[in-house]
Amino acid sequence: MSLTDVGLLGWLGGARSDAGVAVTEQRVLGLPAYFRALAITAGTLATLPLHMYREGDRDKVAKPPVLVKPNPRQTEVEWRVTRLLHALAWGNSFGRKVRDGSGQVREVWPVHPSRCRVEEVEPTAAAPDGKLFLLQTKHGQVRRTSHDILHLPYMSMTGVEGIRPLEIFRQSLGIAIAGDDSAAHFYGNGSQLAGILSTDKKLEEGSATALKKRWRDLTAGVDHAGDIAVLDNGAKYAPIAIPPKDAELLGSRQWSVGELARMVGTPPHLIGDVERSTSWGAGIEQQVLGWVKFTLQLWITSDEQRIAAELAPPRHYLRHSLEGLLRGDSKARASFYHQAIIDGWLNRNEVRELEDRTPVDGLDDYLVPSNMTLSLDGQLIPLASSALSDTEEPT
Repeated sequence: MSLTDVGLLGWLGGARSDAGVAVTEQRVLGLPAYFRALAITAGTLATLPLHMYREGDRDKVAKPPVLVKPNPRQTEVEWRVTRLLHALAWGNSFGRKVRDGSGQVREVWPVHPSRCRVEEVEPTAAAPDGKLFLLQTKHGQVRRTSHDILHLPYMSMTGVEGIRPLEIFRQSLGIAIAGDDSAAHFYGNGSQLAGILSTDKKLEEGSATALKKRWRDLTAGVDHAGDIAVLDNGAKYAPIAIPPKDAELLGSRQWSVGELARMVGTPPHLIGDVERSTSWGAGIEQQVLGWVKFTLQLWITSDEQRIAAELAPPRHYLRHSLEGLLRGDSKARASFYHQAIIDGWLNRNEVRELEDRTPVDGLDDYLVPSNMTLSLDGQLIPLASSALSDTEEPT
């Protein structure tokens, strides 16, 4: 590995930011706001229902076994969470494909991004995409192509390897880490003292301990709330307040929460920062809608296309069901389904399927709004129906 390689820097403790702290993927996961932003983004994407369709007739078909149970160690959701966390935090997600005798991919095992690097090579029959993966194993480094590696990059400037968020956000992440460390040192160096007892007289260790014990006896506990303590020997008590500069340090940590949310693209209220949220009504709903449109949609589409290209049978495609985001809101879900049924683009059994319920006989018909029908001999005929011939005139 080259001495200038970022992977080596991470192994040696991470490149330092101007704030003077080492910044590594493992270290930044210790920032609660960053951890929560990654967890909620990856978790939301991983739990969206994923369906497969056949091109042409657009019929829904069963997913191949590798997408139902990617490997013996992980469930589908666990595997999807892992690969999305890698893509979000490291900029690239890698999976090792295991093929059967017929060449079909039967398993995909996650590969930690620290163990894999991507190099651009001239496209060949073995590597038509011009990617060469240098994979570190317990037996040494091996060279693999996309035939063996499933690669999901973050936004890429080269079309080969994804941008590494840790590199482009190193300074902001360094400030957040330094703020965390400074706050820890602040509390560890005595900032929790409530006050100081002082006297003009020199006290031996035993006398000082006795004075401290007497003060506690006079002031501790609920029974002494509002009481007055009397000290002798000229002893005085002075409470300790947080210096303004230290209070500003603690306040800067709140600023970091917003910065970390912007890095991942997560609305601040979803990671517990509600100070700048105007309400828990329409304002929050619009933030969630914007999150789906402008952040999640990129990942959703990229994931669909990558899996379809490398793990799905030919002439098949995948779609995430965004209705899954409504699972926690029964009122919104009921309104959505009701409108879809009344407008005639979902039937009642399709709705039951979305709700993981078994179909019921007689609910496969699509309802047609009465204003979209014509009366013919006392029967309502849909306007688009072929039952109305060219020679018949509606009443």
